[in-house]
Amino acid sequence: MSQEIQARKQLVQAPGKRRSGEEIRSAILDYLHMAAEQTGTGLTAQQIGAAFGIHPTTARFHLEHLVEQGEAVRRRNDSDGQSAGRGRPPVIYSPTSTNHTQEDMISSLCMALEAACPDTGSRDRAALKAGQAWGRALARQSSGNAKKDVSSSMTQTLLNTLATLGFAPVTAEPDSASLYLTSCPFLDSVNAHPIICTIHLGMVQGIVEGSSKAARDKKASVSLKPLSSPKGCFLKVATADNQPRRKGKQ
Repeated sequence: MSQEIQARKQLVQAPGKRRSGEEIRSAILDYLHMAAEQTGTGLTAQQIGAAFGIHPTTARFHLEHLVEQGEAVRRRNDSDGQSAGRGRPPVIYSPTSTNHTQEDMISSLCMALEAACPDTGSRDRAALKAGQAWGRALARQSSGNAKKDVSSSMTQTLLNTLATLGFAPVTAEPDSASLYLTSCPFLDSVNAHPIICTIHLGMVQGIVEGSSKAARDKKASVSLKPLSSPKGCFLKVATADNQPRRKGKQ
């Protein structure tokens, strides 16, 4: 955390002096930007309240004010896997400028790729290759994979990485590497640039390949069905030992 943001937090938390709403919101917005830069995701009203020593209801009031001003956006997060019967998923707040910058960057990269590869086949191959390189880099950033078994390591790496990127993954079945991606940080750009989904497929392939040597040896296959369910995109990872075997000729 930067010294400036820490100073703003202390300003809000300092006893004996009433702070204006604008001062508090300015500090909260800085904190949202910091979280977005460090983790790639947003924060809940509970997290903001804990960080600034204010009640979550008060934090939510200021966050909603930022949304009304166009400084922040809100979305619901289903990544905790709770069912609808256990209450609504928490609302995540992110800074608007970060989202716009990310969207602009992705759109620019996609347009460059589309211009360089005018035919669909070469475009998809290039997008897949770029995604795989991205995924392998993300896998290298994950820690502790080598000491875990293959299934646990690969699934946990996927969950952690995709959650950090803002995809809000939910396991389709217990002890399964099949996931629903209930949110997409690039959704606004997907209609104009469908190759984003191909990049994401390659990214997951790269994560699986880079998660451990054992996962590579088992030659895991990855399939992604964009927006195929009311829950979102369906992602399935299968290794050689859990794929159905073909019967040989009698």
